[in-house]
Amino acid sequence: MKKIFIISFTCLLTCQCIAQNKYVDSLKSLLVNTQKPIERFDLLNKLGERFFSGGSARVDSAFCLQLLTIAQDLKNDSLLAISYDWLGNYFSWNSNFTKALEYFLKGVPMAEKAKDKRRLSSLYLDISIVFNSIKNPADEFKYITLAALNLPDKNSPIFPFMNIQVKTLMSKYYLLQGKSDSALHYAQAVNEINLFLKSKFFEAVVNALSAGVYEQLGDLDLSEAYFNKAVFIEDSTFRFLPGSSPKIMFSEFLIRHNKLLPAKTMSLQCLAGSREIKNNELGLASAGHLQEIYYKLGKPDSAYYFSRLEAALRDSVFSQEKINGIQSMAFAEQLRTRDEEMKNRKAEEERKRQIQYLIISLGIISFIVLFLLLSHSILVNEFVIKFIGIIGLLVVFEFINLLIHPFLETITHHSPVIMLLILVCIASLLIPLHHTIEKWITHKMVEKNKRIRIAAAKRTIEKLDPKKS
Repeated sequence: MKKIFIISFTCLLTCQCIAQNKYVDSLKSLLVNTQKPIERFDLLNKLGERFFSGGSARVDSAFCLQLLTIAQDLKNDSLLAISYDWLGNYFSWNSNFTKALEYFLKGVPMAEKAKDKRRLSSLYLDISIVFNSIKNPADEFKYITLAALNLPDKNSPIFPFMNIQVKTLMSKYYLLQGKSDSALHYAQAVNEINLFLKSKFFEAVVNALSAGVYEQLGDLDLSEAYFNKAVFIEDSTFRFLPGSSPKIMFSEFLIRHNKLLPAKTMSLQCLAGSREIKNNELGLASAGHLQEIYYKLGKPDSAYYFSRLEAALRDSVFSQEKINGIQSMAFAEQLRTRDEEMKNRKAEEERKRQIQYLIISLGIISFIVLFLLLSHSILVNEFVIKFIGIIGLLVVFEFINLLIHPFLETITHHSPVIMLLILVCIASLLIPLHHTIEKWITHKMVEKNKRIRIAAAKRTIEKLDPKKS
């Protein structure tokens, strides 16, 4: 089945390289002179998008960590969704698809909470690309569909760009499944949207998709014409597109249909381009094609040369992938440690907040008890005293529990049985104390009630018989 290139899209690729570099330099300059967290986040995000969209560089772990730190400090759901999207892409680029899915899926509820449809649809698209990479077409289609259902409003300026991504991935999905008619339908939809966007990048994409469709339909002349258009756009605009080059795809097409001499020319161009941009993956594909071409042409010496070059490039690519994998694992552990620290910090903040609430509750209970003790006009029932006493006991117990909980965890090594025994001992000490205090308060209340009743009786007698006063 025809191979197609998989690319995560971030922003339109209509800028020339010089304009791209100037824009990146201006962003870097602004970043150096910006201190406000929200502004730094915005600049970092734009810088990352520009790198990513240009295909010249991939963002590193330090970049992702900066975004995550700002988002967590600001406690902003929308920023967290963007940060998790970048983290997912970082792990996806390093082929750590488990971690990539973890962070993409962590970003989904954040985007939903922030009602950020642009980010939500982007996350679903990135998830679909991961499932494509691990050869899971059912989930790939599921998340492309979710991305389509969560597109921004049609009057949003970002809608056409998000919509064209959905249509592109849908066309690629159907192309891989061999459903040419559906793939052609979505490729034509991509072309219609691009009439408005006027993106050379998507123009190259739609020509490559159309070439694949017509090859499946058996119209090889039309397929070759579309490949030539895609290659021309790549040469005139981008030099080499991010992901897989249309030249590589065209070379494979020519080899499949035994057009060896033009395939050789195309593959040699790809190999020269890979050396120019120092892309070993592109060079590896080109060397493999050239080895196959020269073997079929009956030139074993040249075939042997390119087989040795392919082996050398494969070792280089494997070594780089190994390094990237180790860095990815180290970064994943760094993020795990950071998450644990954040959880502990939140738990400590919550514990302090609960202690404050309990102190306020104790203050209110103490105030009520003092008010009732000192009042000269309110009669208090014994049941009320017991009820307030029980509430006070529970509040005091919970206050002590929260206060000593970190210490208990340390000395008991998080053993629930030992912690329960210690709390039972504390409760056994509090209950007698509670009964003593309750008895004292009850006695005082009874005495106070007697005084109030006697005073009330005297006033009544005085009213009935003024002479006895």
